[in-house]
Amino acid sequence: MKTIKYKFTLITVALTLAACTSNDAVEPKVSSTTTDGEIVTFASSIGDQLEILAEENLDGESSTRATMSNGAFGTWDTSDKISISDGTLMYTYQPKEGSINGADCSFESKTSASFLKDGGSSEGTFYAFYPADAVLGWNGTTVSTMIYTEQKYSENVENSGVMGPYMAATATTTEGGSKASFTFGHICSVIDVDLSSFNGGTIESVALCSNTRVSLTGRMTYDADTKDAIVSVTEEGTYFSSQQSDVVVVSGINQDNPSVVRFYVLPVKQTAGLTITVRTTDGNYYTKSSTTAVGTSDANADYLASISGVGDNLLCKPFYKKYNFGTTTNAKANRWMAMIPGSTYFSMLSTPGAHNACTSSVTSYTSSSKCQSENLAGLLANGVRAFDLRPQYTSNTQSDIELNNLTIYHGIVSTGVKFKDAIDILIDFVKNNPTEAVSVIMQKQDTHSVLSLTDQSETWRASIRECFGDESRSPYLMNQVRGYHTISDVRGKISIVSKNPYGNSSNNYRDVVYGAIIENWPDDGVVTDYSCDMTQAWSWVDCHASVEDAYNSNTSTKQTQVSTQLSLASTNTNHYNYNYTFTSIANNPSSYASTMNPATVTIINNLTGPLCYVYADFIGSSNYSGQTLLKAIIAQNYKYVYKNRTRCSTAVASGTDTGVDISADEYADGGTVYAKQQNF
Repeated sequence: MKTIKYKFTLITVALTLAACTSNDAVEPKVSSTTTDGEIVTFASSIGDQLEILAEENLDGESSTRATMSNGAFGTWDTSDKISISDGTLMYTYQPKEGSINGADCSFESKTSASFLKDGGSSEGTFYAFYPADAVLGWNGTTVSTMIYTEQKYSENVENSGVMGPYMAATATTTEGGSKASFTFGHICSVIDVDLSSFNGGTIESVALCSNTRVSLTGRMTYDADTKDAIVSVTEEGTYFSSQQSDVVVVSGINQDNPSVVRFYVLPVKQTAGLTITVRTTDGNYYTKSSTTAVGTSDANADYLASISGVGDNLLCKPFYKKYNFGTTTNAKANRWMAMIPGSTYFSMLSTPGAHNACTSSVTSYTSSSKCQSENLAGLLANGVRAFDLRPQYTSNTQSDIELNNLTIYHGIVSTGVKFKDAIDILIDFVKNNPTEAVSVIMQKQDTHSVLSLTDQSETWRASIRECFGDESRSPYLMNQVRGYHTISDVRGKISIVSKNPYGNSSNNYRDVVYGAIIENWPDDGVVTDYSCDMTQAWSWVDCHASVEDAYNSNTSTKQTQVSTQLSLASTNTNHYNYNYTFTSIANNPSSYASTMNPATVTIINNLTGPLCYVYADFIGSSNYSGQTLLKAIIAQNYKYVYKNRTRCSTAVASGTDTGVDISADEYADGGTVYAKQQNF
């Protein structure tokens, strides 16, 4: 649907009617004796009920009153499709070739197939919905539809046709059934993002993320009589394919500086504003946030009386809002989790991890102990979200608890990084970047001083408890690791899994407060049967893990082990299962990384499912293919997290987008299919 200056317009829709009863076969009955008396004229108007909100400039310039390109929605295009139903059958109509004159046109079926109201009478109530391609089915007065989490750029840009704002209308025939007047009303909001000044490279996709995690999209039903909308909260499939999402993304852009990217979202208030993230074709991410509240409490009673399934008191009048992203100046880099729907299971994410994460500071024993070239802040900025930390307690005194004595080591080599400082760096990151989540895999490293063989396990445990229990840290730590946790559950948090219990002496030290204890982690081995229990507080097991951590392999064997583990993760459909893959080999990390990192990229490119955690040496580094591996792991998410909630085909990244096909119509009671929808 193109955009022009708003005005009311009468649109003529010609429908050729023929008898069609429940005894008809799969194809609708074709009329061979059409007469003028069997033609009903539908007079239709396109309204403009969107609330126009202030335009916002994310680079800090003064805001202006937002305006839509050339005004408001108002011109039909030959590629537009309307679904029209009499409560029993649904057909799709398009503007007649040559009939469009500004905002005026005639709609037709373009086939001889047609329907009569209630099996014989042309009088009665008719329902219309736009866009037709978003209609999943009719049931009486209610249409099932989907405001898709992933939308297509080719459908959303100005003058593209095919896709537009979701609108609905109801009409009762007059003049003996020869005429009906429709007035379409908006049932979704419209958000534009101006990217004409973007200077970060070729844009692949753009995403909006709710700052309060309020739904932006989802499967919904709309009752044309009561004006009620219900958004589904039903879990369907591994990735919550039809559930609501706090993220909406427009994909398949593949061009420098597109002028405007348009989003269609649910008409619900966003009280803390939205975060906008631009993903470029080279795998970089640029994020800016607005904290300005969007939407009001004023419902549009004419077309949307109520909405349920997204929380209390969130309904607002459908609105139009425009953001100017500006340049990449002041944008936060690589906040890629802002583009992942919040309903994605955390265990089903593909997350890049840093093996021995704090070793960039190591200057001695570099051939065996230095595994990273970036410090924690640099790894976070590059997009790494999982960290292998190995604290050692360095005092000889068993009774003292001093966090300055808790230092991160790799084997016998100190990194010089205090464990509390490392945790604080991670906490500061999630505090300042609430769309992101961080994971830690932790183990006790050589818990005795080099001057004494006294075991410091008790002091180590007490120090860990003190570190995590500090009131400045504990609010940012996940209390448990649960299989049902989603991205929304963990945004702005740190999830901790420890290889060593650190509770009190009761219950075998497993009364952990934060995260989980992972049992039976193999030393230089592989576990592929998910037999590593992830123990919650007081020995309650909720999740299980498979692990690949054979660090004394040669490169050929290691590549096979990594391939097997990643394939296992990619085909896993149980969100209570976690997968840990370590691509590192001991003794000479930089040498092995130069082989293992590109080999792992090749393995990933041949997989289509989740990877869970992939820990590597020199991850994100410009050397050893570390940056290529990092981007490949993150990019893996876009192969599956939008499955079944997208208007894009799997080939959209290559420039081909086939959209979503509608296969058939059903009886009003949702029963037997007996009339195929007309697709042109």
